[in-house]
Amino acid sequence: MLLTMIIMLVMLFSGLFVMEMAIFGEMAVSNEQKGLQVYQVSYSELDGQYQYLINNSGVLLDAMAADVNLSIIQNPSGCANPAQVCQTATLRYIGEVPPPPGYSLGKYIGLMFEIDSVATLGQTGARSSQTLGFTFVTTL
Repeated sequence: MLLTMIIMLVMLFSGLFVMEMAIFGEMAVSNEQKGLQVYQVSYSELDGQYQYLINNSGVLLDAMAADVNLSIIQNPSGCANPAQVCQTATLRYIGEVPPPPGYSLGKYIGLMFEIDSVATLGQTGARSSQTLGFTFVTTL
């Protein structure tokens, strides 16, 4: 009888341990999914902002005076709902660099910029910060 009780107690504690490990595993997977979600949103925003800036070079010239907060392209209303991804995107001027190969040094100059895209998912703590640097070539 005592041996049966001891075996049942061991089974009970091992069952509780397995259940705790399953809950821990589920939480880890959930956190990883949220992290991947904000990474993808942040990375997609970089691509959209880059295409927008190449087509609207006037914004690049504005950024030479001060950092420019860019309008969000991929998910513009995310900050209003805590269950959605909230984003910010900033364009920063780094400085002048030589133009890429194939451009004349006397006629062209490279302007180095970076786009910072930060995405957060509500109150979960999931956050992704991505940066894209690029050179815009213009005439002197």
